[in-house]
Amino acid sequence: MSFEFREVASFNPADVVRVLRGELAGCMFRNAISPETCRRIADNFRNHPRLRRRGDAVPAFVLGTFHYRKPLAQYLDEAESFRETMHDVFDGSTNLFANVFGAVKTALAADDVQLRVAEHEGRRASEFVMRSWSGAGQFSLEPHEDGSQLTDRLQHGFEIQRIAGPATAFNMCLENPGAGELHYWDLIPAEATRVRLGLQETGYPYPLDILDGVPKVVVPVHAGDIYFFNGKRIHAVAAQDGITGYRSTISGLMGFVDPSTVVYWS
Repeated sequence: MSFEFREVASFNPADVVRVLRGELAGCMFRNAISPETCRRIADNFRNHPRLRRRGDAVPAFVLGTFHYRKPLAQYLDEAESFRETMHDVFDGSTNLFANVFGAVKTALAADDVQLRVAEHEGRRASEFVMRSWSGAGQFSLEPHEDGSQLTDRLQHGFEIQRIAGPATAFNMCLENPGAGELHYWDLIPAEATRVRLGLQETGYPYPLDILDGVPKVVVPVHAGDIYFFNGKRIHAVAAQDGITGYRSTISGLMGFVDPSTVVYWS
């Protein structure tokens, strides 16, 4: 798969399709969200009554739910609970998520591919999650990859486990007062490596010593940027040492479950 990470000045859904197909490693759309829109959505997020601290090893505040390391029934229950709540963050602004995914849906439809939220036995996944974090040290989000989590036995039968190609991560950055760059390595770990490290169902965190000498790109991220990349490669988020404030995003994952269907989830 390609290791090209393309940066352009305006949103182009055709590049998202190329990432989904493995023709690009990633694409960064600079200043795709206006400062006013970023501020309004971030304010709605921060003041939302259901905002909570994430309860695992990742230091973050979260609105919505995510599938990582959860029994499938629990995740689907939480997705249903938050379904109407999530779009409250767009009150008084534009529905950024609907606009972006509507454009990607149109681009995929030109190739006779449908785009929809992931499902299991008639129940729908969450469309996206909102999160913010800050952290000291080298990384605020340690090196990890998003492929291993698709094999979790807690979610056996969930259709996302059929994704053989890229598991495309999407992020819409609303705030980033510090560094917060994306560190992205040209490495999709072999299953033997995951097993040796005990990461076969989590993919988090990878020790830095296995990344010595591996080609890497460092992609600056600013408020207003939207980016998509193959999350099966190891990646990390730089820490914001000495910086006050949070890196806030709208995030999720997506991928082909069959040649004519792309699904997305959080």
